[in-house]
Amino acid sequence: MNRVVAAFAMVMLLSTVFGNVSSEKEDKRTIKIALYDSISPSVRLIEHCFRYAWRDGDIKYEMNVKRIGYKDVINGSLMNYDVLVIGASGRQYFHALHKKWKDEVKKFIANGGGYVGICGGANIATKGYEKPRHWLDFVLTKAALGLIDAYINDNQWQEWQYLWKEDGRSNIPIKNELLGHEIFAGEKWRYITYGGGPGLYGMKEAKPLAIYREEPSDVAPLHYWIWLGKWIPYKKIETDIKDYYSAAEANYGKGKVVIFGMHPEIPPRFNGSVEEYFGLSIYGVPRYVYGWVGGSLSNWSYNWWILRRSVAYVCNAALPPAEELYVYIQSPQNGIVEAMAENAERVDFYIDGNFYASIDKPPFRIQPDLHGEHLIKAIAHNGDAEAWHERRVEI
Repeated sequence: MNRVVAAFAMVMLLSTVFGNVSSEKEDKRTIKIALYDSISPSVRLIEHCFRYAWRDGDIKYEMNVKRIGYKDVINGSLMNYDVLVIGASGRQYFHALHKKWKDEVKKFIANGGGYVGICGGANIATKGYEKPRHWLDFVLTKAALGLIDAYINDNQWQEWQYLWKEDGRSNIPIKNELLGHEIFAGEKWRYITYGGGPGLYGMKEAKPLAIYREEPSDVAPLHYWIWLGKWIPYKKIETDIKDYYSAAEANYGKGKVVIFGMHPEIPPRFNGSVEEYFGLSIYGVPRYVYGWVGGSLSNWSYNWWILRRSVAYVCNAALPPAEELYVYIQSPQNGIVEAMAENAERVDFYIDGNFYASIDKPPFRIQPDLHGEHLIKAIAHNGDAEAWHERRVEI
């Protein structure tokens, strides 16, 4: 009996020792992302994009994203993060008029922080307008951080109309030529959603990353409308950003900066068409608006790998795989909880923090014998990558 006990104790000891060796072997590194909050719906897509982890050798990288705002920048909280991401937002134009806000952002990057800007977040990172005309042009130029030595071509009566007039269905795919940067993993061309962002020019020190090779107003023609007993289109909106740079990178002090004039976070809709009608814009303003309808919607994560790799790049981390991995927990139906997943080899489900089941082929569903409100988490796996979604649902 004593021998049995001794043998069992030895097995447990060896298990503990080797278990500790195994856990210590994996080096987990968290990339802390400060996502600037916005009223734009696309901020939720960016947030979802960064619920992601991957392995490179013995190192596991995991993204941890948190929304921040004006007060967080002013009180010096950026120092708690590795990278600042500003997406489709205009509030930073006004926040950057405050010297303290601007100084804190520039100091964060100069001291080694990363920066990724999308659309409005790209505009604020440049020198602004070379020749401002509209009052908002002057505000933006005054607020510009100058992280990248580029001017912007983003006319209020041209490109900006693709923002002001959208109804929330702005999935216009514009062909971009990719200029060989490691972020793009060898891709030469990519269709990326356009929503009123800038064309970049005048760079001397910054490095261009991509070029618009289509004109938005040719792909998705919009009009100005006038009421003459009925609504009549009286003038076509003409953009002129074709052959301008659509993405760029630069060093700022010890930090790295990457910006995109287009929207990698928004899935493009291929073979769509413009629908113009009198309605409400995404900002709740009644006017003549447009939607990009029909055709076929790409995967939600179609271009998310570009943003994930950009964040890793500016943080000097190993780049994640260039793949489309996505998971979303849908509202339960008849007690069934389903996770919609893209390119997942399996999905692990957790309920209230406890592992529940692992499903290795679609549909990724569980039917727990539970009632009431519960916290459900779904983790999708593809090779060495993971993406997750978590939400409280009523079962």
